Amino acid sequence: MKAKTIEELIADYCAGTLSAKEAARLHRYLRENPEAERMFRDAREVHSVLRSAKVAGGTDVREAERRFRALLARRSRRARAIRWLGGGVAAAAVIVAVLMMAHPDSTLRQEPVVEMAGLSRIAPGEVKATLSDESGRAVEITSESASRLVTPDGTVLVNDSLGGLRYDRSGTADEVARTQTLTVPVGGEYRFTLADGSQVWVNSASEVRFPTRFTGDSREIYMSGEIYIEVARDEARPFIVHAGDKSVRVLGTKFNLTAYPDENEVVTTLVEGSVEFCDGDKCVPVRPGEQVVLDETTGRMETREVDVSLYTSWASGTFEYEQMGLEAIARQLTRWYDVRFEFDAPEFRDHPFTGVVKRNQTLDEVLRLIEKTTNVSFEIVDRTVHVKRTEDAGTISRP
Repeated sequence: MKAKTIEELIADYCAGTLSAKEAARLHRYLRENPEAERMFRDAREVHSVLRSAKVAGGTDVREAERRFRALLARRSRRARAIRWLGGGVAAAAVIVAVLMMAHPDSTLRQEPVVEMAGLSRIAPGEVKATLSDESGRAVEITSESASRLVTPDGTVLVNDSLGGLRYDRSGTADEVARTQTLTVPVGGEYRFTLADGSQVWVNSASEVRFPTRFTGDSREIYMSGEIYIEVARDEARPFIVHAGDKSVRVLGTKFNLTAYPDENEVVTTLVEGSVEFCDGDKCVPVRPGEQVVLDETTGRMETREVDVSLYTSWASGTFEYEQMGLEAIARQLTRWYDVRFEFDAPEFRDHPFTGVVKRNQTLDEVLRLIEKTTNVSFEIVDRTVHVKRTEDAGTISRP
């Protein structure tokens, strides 16, 4: 059988149909080819834009085309359109075209709802957040919010459906810097742009505190939960992300930081650039393709080489798993789908799973995919997912 091209592999990745063997081949190719890695990121963003234009019974193709053209224009303004193969986004468009031909149902229309025996359909998370000021007054933000918002303290915001929240800088030369907090609940996600142009993706059950503009000789924000951030380079003012008494110091880079209060590890994963991870006075440098893991219980820090896409793909709309234990997967799915997991078969907590799933899939679709390659079974009672051995999966009473 003829080996798939890189375009076909990326298209299958976007569709969530990549096998474990093909995923390994794709990851290996991306590690060895920076240009392909950039095409991969463009393709995921284009596919995300098209996917977001869905409506019940079928996609609004005109709206999808409008958003796609807007993305092309935005890329062009950033002088990123001409890279190779006629431009990164052009290459991405080819990939998404392959995706539509190979997997038409995954992008152009939604399949009729088919209830799977033993599993209730639980919808995935969505774009939503709360923005509050220093007084505690708050405004709710969703993908359907108005294109221009005014916060309780009078700050004018632009709610861009493609780029998320950003600050209106017109006529604000004398603006006083104010502190605001963006809170993303369980079952939510949000993307926004800081005053310096740095872009921040905020995962479920996470919070970011930041100023409406940066003053002084450094740029500092505070977070808990998980964020992926692309820092705008500024040689004169380092960018510092605080997570409790831990911090990451950068000049310009792309990295992921996970620091959930209910987990024992703080994890920094570097995509490009360079950062320094600090736990109090103890600091370690991190290079691209590396990850620093701090064990909060022992205080031990470990640096290791990783496939960064496994830790950053959530920002582009997918979950990637490579020999990840089911308990770790359950913690991630708990935050995204607003459910809880109970291991009726506790021996499966560390049972590994490898695969790629889309974050816009329903929970039962994700669980069925895991069932196909493991000897566990899932049943949902209300919003509790029971993890059982396959042979006794039917012993739980259905709701």
